[in-house]
Amino acid sequence: MAAAPTSSPAVRPEAIAFLIDAYQGVDVRPGKGLPHAQGVADVLRSAGYDEGTQVLALLHDVVEDTPRTVEEVRDAFGAPMAAMVGALTEDPSTPRYAQRKRDLRTRTIAAGSPVVDVALADKIASLRHAVVTQSKVSDRKLRHYTVMLQLALTANLAPDLCKQLDELIAQAASLSA
Repeated sequence: MAAAPTSSPAVRPEAIAFLIDAYQGVDVRPGKGLPHAQGVADVLRSAGYDEGTQVLALLHDVVEDTPRTVEEVRDAFGAPMAAMVGALTEDPSTPRYAQRKRDLRTRTIAAGSPVVDVALADKIASLRHAVVTQSKVSDRKLRHYTVMLQLALTANLAPDLCKQLDELIAQAASLSA
């Protein structure tokens, strides 16, 4: 299990500056990028999570979506934060969606809290965006989210976030029907 993130009051602005620089010139899909990172951090802030977990939320997609590397996250935010970002990052060398998502879920659950908390908040933020914009969510994405939810429930992790995610999966499924 990864160590809990730690953070000083200066780390959140540092993370935001890191993200602004990382996403400069990067094309992102609607509902992703900086607004998504902030949305994930906001889910956790509203749920009472500490600033270190919110910083992890801000950084969770930076390696996947930008040219930034886990090593650059380590240099800027330390080894524990880099390890957690790495656990939340899909392996691009795995070509098949189902295997890539299975590997991601395995690493996420193995890392425990706060990695699982950020993964759940990520899905909550994505589904909130889909519900607000009335965007269809693919069946395979909803299956991935449902499996992640079941794994978190089985591990008795983040019950409040699990409840929110369960409700949003149902709403998104009704949009997609």
